[in-house]
Amino acid sequence: MTFTLLVLLVGCKEKTKDKLPYEQSVESLSPTIADHNTTAEQNHTPSAESIFYSQGGKRFRLADHRGGVHEVAVEKDQLLFKDISQPVVILHFFSPWSLPCRGEAPYLTQLQKKYKDKLFIIGILLHPNEHLQELESFIKRYDATYFIATGNENEPFTRNILSTLHIPEILPIPLTVIYQGGHYYRHYEGAVPIEMIEHDIKTILKQ
Repeated sequence: MTFTLLVLLVGCKEKTKDKLPYEQSVESLSPTIADHNTTAEQNHTPSAESIFYSQGGKRFRLADHRGGVHEVAVEKDQLLFKDISQPVVILHFFSPWSLPCRGEAPYLTQLQKKYKDKLFIIGILLHPNEHLQELESFIKRYDATYFIATGNENEPFTRNILSTLHIPEILPIPLTVIYQGGHYYRHYEGAVPIEMIEHDIKTILKQ
């Protein structure tokens, strides 16, 4: 099945109260794409099994508003998801007021359903204290039924991921980061056609 995502060509700017630490670029919604060849020290990270309890790694609890929790450890550009078995994990950093984020949500849900045994999508709500009340209507209206983290560790986790990817804290949203077996694979800054994300998933699963 082929999914089509309309990429809006209008700049999506953060509300005044949301100036920091995340901000939608006003230049363009054309995605910035980086892949696994651009991240330093990829081949020098420890095994996924070792980093969860490594003293050098950082641990986070990604909790949703319904009581679900996924623990993750981060060391450099490598992640270990303690209780997620799927080989492909997508982190999707978003805000519910953003038109591009709204546009991508139903297609991410379709990908989660289509590749449920191979793919796990984690939505990371930016500024959860300010946008949590908007989330339920966002989920219902845009069929965002994948796991969405809303807890108080969202912001430190986001800062950590941005640091590992060398992305400034003022960034285009959505930000989509793909991991293969815990290793960074590719990321997209801004809205991106869903076909590109599915192509990455298929490429990873063929390896």
